[in-house]
Amino acid sequence: MSNRKLMPLILIFALLATLLSACGSTASAASSKGPVNVTVTLSEFAFQSSLTDFKVGVPYHFTIINKGAIPHELMIVKPLDNSSNMTMEEMDNMALADVEADDLPAGGTATLDYTFTAPATPGTLEFACHIPGHYESGMKLPITVTQ
Repeated sequence: MSNRKLMPLILIFALLATLLSACGSTASAASSKGPVNVTVTLSEFAFQSSLTDFKVGVPYHFTIINKGAIPHELMIVKPLDNSSNMTMEEMDNMALADVEADDLPAGGTATLDYTFTAPATPGTLEFACHIPGHYESGMKLPITVTQ
């Protein structure tokens, strides 16, 4: 084959190699970003969060700050109805993730790494504190999880 006939083939291969390397670097850059940082602040008797809408498969790094004067806990859990008579052990077992009150004393800070594995429509998940009397006093915050 002459150089004139090879030139278009060489250009096509060079273009394909450039496109493929660009796709590979974009994927590795996206995966190297690390977890999304979320700050959750607890007080008597409320939650505040820098984020309440989450995505399935995205790793999150929660920093939980107890600005209250008493211990609190953080559970990622389905909302309970007021008639629920679950034990603390049963609540712990149904929680997707939790940070216990021993790890969140007054003025304390804890961290939690968590990745949601399934979507949750509005009203089906929440951040909650289930220390007796806290949840009933409004210590909960609805969250959503989408694909």
